[in-house]
This record gives sequence, structure tokens and C-alpha cells, in this order.
Amino acid sequence: MRRPLLLVLLALCLVIVFLYFADPIGLGTALLPRTGIDAQDGSVYAAEGVVTRIEEKDGYLAVTLKTGRESILIRLSADVPDPYDLVGRRAEAAGMISLPDGRRNPGCFDYRLYLKSRRIFHVMDVSRFRFTAGEVKRPLIHALSVLKGRFYARVRPYLSDRQFQLTAGLLFGETSYMDEDLYEEFRLNGIAHVLAVSGLHVGLLYSAILKLLGGRRNLRTTMAVSASLLAYAALSFFSVSVLRASFMIGLNMLAFHLKRRYDLTSAATLCAIVFLLDNPYRLFDSGMQLSFCAAYTMGTALPWAVSKGIQISDKYRKKWIKAAFDIFAPTVMVQLGMTPLILFLFTTFSPVGILINPLAVILAGLLLPAGLLCFLISQLFAGLPLAAAAGICKGFAQLMLLLSKTGQYAMEGLYVPAPPLPAVLLYYAMFFWFFSETRVTLNRRKRHGTSLAAALAVMTLAVAVPFGLGLSETLIPWRHDVHTVTFVDVGQGDCIHINYNGCNILIDGGGRSYGNIAKRTLRPYLLKNGISRIDLAVITHMDTDHALGILQLQEIFDVRRTVVLGEGNRDSRVCMIDTGDVRLLLMADADMEAEKALVKRYGSALACDIIKIGHHGSAYSTSEELLEAAAPCFAVISCGKNNIYGHPAARVVELLQDSGIIYARTDQDGAVYLKSAAKDMLVFRNAAKDRQWLIQRTEQAENTPQRQ
Repeated sequence: MRRPLLLVLLALCLVIVFLYFADPIGLGTALLPRTGIDAQDGSVYAAEGVVTRIEEKDGYLAVTLKTGRESILIRLSADVPDPYDLVGRRAEAAGMISLPDGRRNPGCFDYRLYLKSRRIFHVMDVSRFRFTAGEVKRPLIHALSVLKGRFYARVRPYLSDRQFQLTAGLLFGETSYMDEDLYEEFRLNGIAHVLAVSGLHVGLLYSAILKLLGGRRNLRTTMAVSASLLAYAALSFFSVSVLRASFMIGLNMLAFHLKRRYDLTSAATLCAIVFLLDNPYRLFDSGMQLSFCAAYTMGTALPWAVSKGIQISDKYRKKWIKAAFDIFAPTVMVQLGMTPLILFLFTTFSPVGILINPLAVILAGLLLPAGLLCFLISQLFAGLPLAAAAGICKGFAQLMLLLSKTGQYAMEGLYVPAPPLPAVLLYYAMFFWFFSETRVTLNRRKRHGTSLAAALAVMTLAVAVPFGLGLSETLIPWRHDVHTVTFVDVGQGDCIHINYNGCNILIDGGGRSYGNIAKRTLRPYLLKNGISRIDLAVITHMDTDHALGILQLQEIFDVRRTVVLGEGNRDSRVCMIDTGDVRLLLMADADMEAEKALVKRYGSALACDIIKIGHHGSAYSTSEELLEAAAPCFAVISCGKNNIYGHPAARVVELLQDSGIIYARTDQDGAVYLKSAAKDMLVFRNAAKDRQWLIQRTEQAENTPQRQ
């Protein structure tokens, strides 16, 4: 099948998936995989199926239970002695079922969409008394999982914690063992790709098997490679990148036996079509995006770079020029192809990444076969043979750790604002058009006008499609969607981000006694929305759930100025903010006594468009007198999902309803932002963009707010 036809089919698949994502005509209802589970969110549900994946998390075991065409993610609160023995077994579980969280803050990670890319639609919390595993239903993946568990148990004593974490991550993609600091170090150095099993690992494995078999390509070699790749895919829990690389190697071997030419771009396109037809949600999986971006870059940009190296080498009659191109061209081209996507997904940039990546790939090429050899030895021997094999792994792992440290000391990686989606698509439109055969052919035939028109058409589509599908709110590709007011979801706490004429103000920052809210929530939210600094941070009072996030953010982000208004909870300060578009009354943790004093002193001067309900909707805040004086048309309750305090109180919710005030809750709706403000209408949205509020700006008695 010719490449143009495959590219057309891929384009059609992408159009269908994007149409589903925007869902302008209800197309998604008919096309996308759907759950067959008939259970309400928060109800008790019983499920049975086959365990296909396990991951050890902090405080629980994540078990993927395949119940048919879909799976359920079970959070098992039990200490399982040998969790890898569960894989491949039939299991029964009963517990509280719920929908996974969607996008909680604008531009940030969408956990629900990520799970859908793995055909998981529900999450179930199960105690150890409500989970039983029985007979083995899938002997192959069960046996391989048991072998992997045995390998971890036997090799771990020979390695330090960081060496073991690196080895497990590089061999099988087991990043759940990895310390957050270690993973962040590799990511900032631009070499985190070696920790996610990818096409690089499959290619190295393929090369190693070919060398072991003498480099001969025949039916026996094909069978050995196929069996090895199948086993490796099972050991890595069938990750998308491993399946993609294995699929393409299979096509390569098939082309050899059929005596047909193998084209990398065509193979990647056919693979993408198959994957998207099987599960269109895979399009939104970062692993698939990165894997196919690398494949297309290697298939289009690398041949151009190699040909340029040959031309320059022939022109100057210097063989070393071609040799240099052969060494550095793959790394340079892949960096050019991958960097914008990495910036968009992870908001990190490594100035030294292009220099240490070749060494990282070389070390990965040594550690991977050494680790697989150690894996085999660990199943057969103990004592000296295992110690020797583990010692080799230990040496290569330590060299990889030293390389990462060296890169960090040379020039530490940076957290940078993510480019807007239209800008990323525009870059790739220009990138792949420049390296395309069509452009080269048109220029060779001196049809420059046609080439320019085609380039402009591709660039226009790259900008117009995100806007038309609602993925971007502007047609200016380098401009982020700027929202005047955003009530950031920080769990049980307050955080309000205000953008006033380009000045970024943060009022409170949430916080809790465990974890770092600045690293986990605030910095990702700011960077994903193109914000590189906070001009003013305001702390209404020093309670942990208001102040700690700001204090932590100051250590890792550019915060120009911080102002503390009050100390304890009873000294909590109320803020009135007028942006020109809207008036906001932010009640912090004010109680009814403080509200009474405010109403007495300011009266109708408290009138506002939006009120942030006091003390997260506590029963001891929000009085009728305050709401009458403020006369808001919209209220926001900032509280944590399933918080232990029972916020918001039923009394507060009933009061808002009886007063005719529409409200949003961050525990249910996620972050809420002001999309637009007109003279007579306010439009609010939540981060997941599945809820929208249209509110008329009139007197309270005449308010007729609507919710979509």
C-alpha cells in the first residue's frame, strides 16, 4: 500500500477522533468505546475478570482487572506478599466504584482521559477482605509476571535503591518504584525517555537477538524475534510504545520475507491506524504521542539529514563529515522533532540534553542486555553467577546515575512555560512539511507557488483546527488562553489566580501537612497556562490550607512579591477585587461574626458579581445578611473532594439555592474560571470543559442564571 493512501487514511482517523473530542453532532456516542458497567458513581459494585497489570503505589496496590472489552482499576488496600503472582489470574472484587477524576485545573493532566486510553472507565476502592484471586486464566502473562517478581526479589539486595529503581525503570518501565526526585532529575536532564520502555528498548533488543543469531535473517530468526518481542511486551504490560515498535519490526520482517520495500513512515502510519481503530482514546496518551512523534521524525527528517551529510562529505571529499552526521544526526533530528512536544507535555527543557543523550542511549544499550541477561540468570542460578550478573548491572546503572548528575551539575534543566497547543501544531506542520517528499518534489520541479500555497494551507489548518474544536480560545497561535479569574483546585484549601492586564496575582495557595502542593499543583498549573512568574502573592492568613502553598511556591518559582494580610484563622482578611470586568468578594475563612461586622460597616458597598464562600462552605460561615448585602450572581465554594470536615455544609448549599444564587464547587467541578464577561452576561467554565454556567448580570431578584 502506498504511503499517500496510508496518510490519507490516518488523516481520516484523526478527523474522526477530533470530531468525537469536540462532539459537535453527537458523533462520539456512536464511535468511541463505552463502558458496559451499569453502576452509579459512589455505589457498591461487584466485578470479576482477569488481572492484567499491577503497580505498587504509596499505600495501595493498583490492580487492572479486565472484565471484557474494558477494565477496572482496583485500588487494593492490602499488603500482598507476592503481587506479581496475581497477574493472569481470575479475580473477584467488590467495593465502592467511582469515575476517575477528569482534568482538575486548566491545561493540566486529565487522569480520566489517560485511563480511557487503557480502556479503563471506572475506579474501585477494595479492601483485602473483598478481593479474591483464583485460577490462572492467562498462563503466559502469569508465568512472565512471576518471573519478573522473582527477578526483582533476587536482584534487589545487590543494588542500591537508586540503582534498582533505574534498572527496573529501564528494563520494564516500572517507574512506580522510582523516587520522585530521581525521576525529576532524569526528566530535567532530558533523558527520562530511557526510563519509559519505548521503541529504543525494542530496537536494542531486536539488534541484540539478531547478533546472537549471527545476523542472518530467515524464518528461524523471525520466529525467535517474534517470541522475544511478545515476551518483552508482556513483561512491560503491553505499553503503547513497545507495541508500536514491535508492530513496526513485525512489518519489517514481513516485508523482508515478501521481498517488498520497507518504508518506516508507511509502517508507522499503518500502525497508528490500527491503534486508533482499536481505541481512539489512545490519541490522547502521551506515550503514544511521543512514540509516534519519534517514529515520524526518524522516517522523515533523518533521511534528509543523512543525504545532506553525504552531499557535504562528497563536496569537500572528507569521509569524517559523513561519519559525524551518522553519529549526531539521529540525536539532533529527534531532539528537533521531540522538544516542542516534550515542552508541551512536561514543561521541561534541558540545555545539555542534546549532549548527554547520545551517552545515555549508549549506556541504555549496555544496561538493557545486561539487565535481561541478569533476568535470565536470576531464574536459574543464585550465589556467585547472580552476584556477577547483578554486579554488571550495578556498574552500568551507576554510570547512568553519574551521567545524570554530571548533566545536572553542568547546566541544570529548566521548568519553562508550555507552548500553546496551536503553536505546537503549527511547528509540526512546518517541520513535517519541510522534510516531506511532496515539498522536495514541488521545489525540484520549480513549482514554488504550489509549494507555498500548500505550506500556507497546512499552517492555517494547524491553527484553525484547535480553535474550531474548542481546544483553544484564540486564533493567535503563540497566545495562551488568558482567563481573568480562576479558582484553582488545590483540594481542601483556597487559591485564586487573577490576571489583570498581564499582571499575575495569586491569592492564597492551598497547602497540606503532607506533600508539596506547589510542585504537584501550582507550578504545573502556572506553567501549562504559559505563566512564568507571579507578580504578587497574597496570603489572607497563615493557616496551612491558605499559606503553605505560597511559601512552597516561593522556593521553586519566580514570585516577585508576597504580602501577608493576617495571622491566624480569626485574623483572616476579606478581599474585594475589581478587575474592571467583574467584582469579586473573597471571604477567606471569615466566620459569621466577621461577616456581621462587614455588613454593618460596608453595607451595600459589598455588592459583587462573584463571591468566594467563606471557610470552604463551613456551617459557621455565610449568613443570609451577607448574601443580601453582596447580592452576588455567582458563588464558588473551594473545598477538597471527600474532605474530612464535611464541607460544604448542607445549610450553606441550601441557603445559596434558596437565595437563587448559582454556585460551583471545586470538589465536584474542579477549577472554575471566568471565560468571558459582557455587560449583561458572565460565562464560567470548569477545567474539564464539561460544565458551563451562563449568568445574567442583573439585580439579584431578577437573576435567571442558567447552567449547561
